[in-house]
Amino acid sequence: MFRQVQQLLRIGMEIPRSTLASWMVQFGQLIQPLINLLPERVLDYDIISMDETRLQVLKEPGKTPQSQSYLWVQRGGPPESPIFLYDYDPSRSQVVAQRLLSGYQGYLQTDGYEGYGLVV
Repeated sequence: MFRQVQQLLRIGMEIPRSTLASWMVQFGQLIQPLINLLPERVLDYDIISMDETRLQVLKEPGKTPQSQSYLWVQRGGPPESPIFLYDYDPSRSQVVAQRLLSGYQGYLQTDGYEGYGLVV
């Protein structure tokens, strides 16, 4: 946000970071219904690609800075306009895959992580 404030200042617009942050929150609230529809749209198609990757989150409640968390990525939806969904979870448990793929009936392309084994 700092960079945006600086860019706006260069063209003569003085907008505080707090105002920009407030606008982003309001924008997020406005598009939330659309965001809620994306997982349904992904699950409507007959093939999903999915992977999870480790990431380190500093100052995460209940975890040491050296512990790993996971970003779960799904790719699906219509081939001409694929949808990519990113879901954070502190765990790599099969329960996460089950939650993300709840109700899905189709093909699942993964890297062979056995956590997906009983999902679809």
